[in-house]
Amino acid sequence: MSDEQASDFKPIARRLAGFVKPYRMGALLTVLAYIGAAVTEPLIPKLINLVFSDGFTKNSFSIWWVPVTLIGLFALRGACSFAGQYMFNWTLWRSVMDFRAALLDSLLRADSRVFTSLQPGTAVTKVVNDPQQIMSLVGNSALSVLRDGLPAIAMLGYLFYLNWQLTLLSLITTPLMALVVRKINQRVRAMGTRTYDAQLHLVNKVDDVTRAWRVVRTFDAADYERAAFGALAKDVQGNAMKTTTAAALSQPLSQLVASVGLSVIICLALLQARQNQTGVGEFAAFVTALLLLTSRLRHLSDLMPPITSAMVIARGCLSLMDMPREPDNGSRTLDKVRGEIEMRDVMLQYPDAERPALNGLNIQFKAGQTTALVGSSGAGKSSIIHLLLAFGEPQKGQVLLDGVPIHELKKANLRQQFAVVSQDIVLFDASVANNIAYAQPRDDARLEQALRAAHLWDFVQELPQGLETVVGANGSKLSGGQRQRLAIARALYRDAPIWVFDEATSALDTESERAVQQALEQWQGRKTLIVIAHRLSTIRAADTIHVMSQGRVLESGTHSALLASDGAYAAMVRAQNGE
Repeated sequence: MSDEQASDFKPIARRLAGFVKPYRMGALLTVLAYIGAAVTEPLIPKLINLVFSDGFTKNSFSIWWVPVTLIGLFALRGACSFAGQYMFNWTLWRSVMDFRAALLDSLLRADSRVFTSLQPGTAVTKVVNDPQQIMSLVGNSALSVLRDGLPAIAMLGYLFYLNWQLTLLSLITTPLMALVVRKINQRVRAMGTRTYDAQLHLVNKVDDVTRAWRVVRTFDAADYERAAFGALAKDVQGNAMKTTTAAALSQPLSQLVASVGLSVIICLALLQARQNQTGVGEFAAFVTALLLLTSRLRHLSDLMPPITSAMVIARGCLSLMDMPREPDNGSRTLDKVRGEIEMRDVMLQYPDAERPALNGLNIQFKAGQTTALVGSSGAGKSSIIHLLLAFGEPQKGQVLLDGVPIHELKKANLRQQFAVVSQDIVLFDASVANNIAYAQPRDDARLEQALRAAHLWDFVQELPQGLETVVGANGSKLSGGQRQRLAIARALYRDAPIWVFDEATSALDTESERAVQQALEQWQGRKTLIVIAHRLSTIRAADTIHVMSQGRVLESGTHSALLASDGAYAAMVRAQNGE
């Protein structure tokens, strides 16, 4: 590994080590177990020396002690290896679990702007697959060091004991072998980075096809998507093969270098034996030990490619952990909220947008009243909700809740005051009950009340498992209207002082819509209701209707008052009525 690579990988390695640190006792026991296995390694050539020296010419020991000793050595080594392997996996899997938990925590706390560019498929890969792959690659390399490196050290010590001159000579091939490994590792690192990026593109393509399967089939785009997937898969294959080719060169080249050194050593050992009349036993012991050492070193020469690949994957994976966190500088909390909201001279412009989404907006939502927001797409209605939930901050102006600027409130406390049904329905792959009582204590009486109000109780009773029926990924087992009513039931279940309905009844039939409206009307005077609607018939009973355009309020009033003024709202009503 080059100095540049080492300095690049050091901080990554330190961060990975942080996940292993809580389980260092398991790592220590792994090392001790493999030390025990390594100690038995030199005893094998020692036994061969004893057999060849005295076993064939003298009766100094019983023949039956040879198999007993040999079997005992292998049994002891096997027991130590088993213990090491078990403790290694115990440490590895707990480290992987903590790694995944840390990545998910970073995802949960990430700034809202992150999710505009982060693909779900990429997030899944980095949280679920990458930690296991990283830890397995690094862990298996560490295991090879213990399994082969410790016996190699023990064997090297025994070789110095037998013949220190020849042992020193055998080390002349080490620098050449290191140079070969370094050059190959540079190639593996470059191609590994390309392979990892290509795999993420492939994951994102599968994620797109899975989420947008209706669009794909509607546009008869199966051939198009198949071709796009094939091109990405070919890119992954090409880069993977280049990485594999580079890694595969490591062992044969290392073996070639080692074989040259081994040949020289054996020739010199033969010459030395003939000149000094060294016994056959010593020569056999030396050659056996040297061959065992070479075998171990051959395995160690394969370590750098997987370590390099692990560091490349870890760099991409840890970038998820380094995502900017959602700022939460508030220090105040509100225990009892009336639900009075005011926005004063609010200016909001999204990055790269040509004009502000909210342009000097002044608006009030009175406590206990129903306030409707209407206007064309892009008028700024959803941007108001975006700011109320503190998913962004205005460049200018203030947003107040019960007279308190919301930036002074802790975000968790602020969001506890809202129950929201957005136009983008999001459901979880869980039961009906768990979707409605999401992140709250379950109360079956409240569940029934919320389902009845959402005009969904009878449907749930007909399901095979009732409230325990799993709705599928994002409610895939439900119709569009059922998904929307379930999302409404979730908002109704939450006992929040402010309810927000952003096109919440757009997918409902007239009967269901009317039932939901009647349920909401029961809460008038007790909840602050904010309703965004394009279908103007749904907000006629609102206490106040604000007509918005280009981030400002054009006019405000009740349904009848706005019709009487014959302004923008009246024109919208006439357009929807076909007048």
